[in-house]
Amino acid sequence: QAISNREKEFLEFACTDLTYREIGEKMFCSARTVESYRDSLFEKLGVNSRVALALYAVKHGIYKL
Repeated sequence: QAISNREKEFLEFACTDLTYREIGEKMFCSARTVESYRDSLFEKLGVNSRVALALYAVKHGIYKL
């Protein structure tokens, strides 16, 4: 499954130390919506942690160190 632009945006923030509430504020959505992006990416990528999402984002050039 393709990753949406909003999910990519979330992936960038997932690489920071921001809380889901703070990510929601930056993305102009609720923390629950942010958790939905997270859960969707967990399923699409076959991972189960924020660290794994961050590693994916770095490895695939979504987040640049």
